[in-house]
Amino acid sequence: MLTYLFWTVVSFFSGSVMYSYLIPKLFYRKDITKISKDGNPGCGNVFTCIGIPCGIICLLLELAKGAVPIWLSLQYVSPDNIMFAGVLAAPVLGHAFSPMLKNHGGKAIAVTFGTYIGLCPHSLLLFLLAIPFVFFSTALRITPHSLRVMTTYAVTLGSSFFFEERISLLLGTAIITAAVIYRHIGDYLRREKRQYGIYIFSLRLFGRASGEQEISRTGKA
Repeated sequence: MLTYLFWTVVSFFSGSVMYSYLIPKLFYRKDITKISKDGNPGCGNVFTCIGIPCGIICLLLELAKGAVPIWLSLQYVSPDNIMFAGVLAAPVLGHAFSPMLKNHGGKAIAVTFGTYIGLCPHSLLLFLLAIPFVFFSTALRITPHSLRVMTTYAVTLGSSFFFEERISLLLGTAIITAAVIYRHIGDYLRREKRQYGIYIFSLRLFGRASGEQEISRTGKA
């Protein structure tokens, strides 16, 4: 039991290190939470606001902070034990509610992928997340981004019940899904709730534009 608690704590603090905030702050003297549109301390904003080289570095570190503690923990504990759910979810929770930023963390997409990378080859969860993420970003595209992410994680959780039998991994995935949806639903309700769209590639099936988009399209105030 103590071993699982130890790795849960290690994984949480690994996830709580906000590389996408620290690296721009230390090397570029820029606060990514202030210069980005949504204030999110994530690698996506680093790519946009700082540049591709810095973005790649931050992305690799965000993946690693999820993958490394999970991979290391599997050398000492079993993923079959129900307590492994906490170990699995801890990097995502650490990132989403980072003590470094007074519990105002990031949206936890990259660290989730890292966590599932660290779980390979013990589970198919990495592919259960990657496949719908690509599908809803290309073939059946959902907009805005926050709605796409929430849909992707919900589908991943649902499909995991068909491909994964271990309660520990199902519970861990449920906790991760809840944390990521929590981090995204605020943006959707505050800034994007009046718009959505579903497309087959570039062909729009249905949706609703925001008030600003409608004004821009019609030219009427």
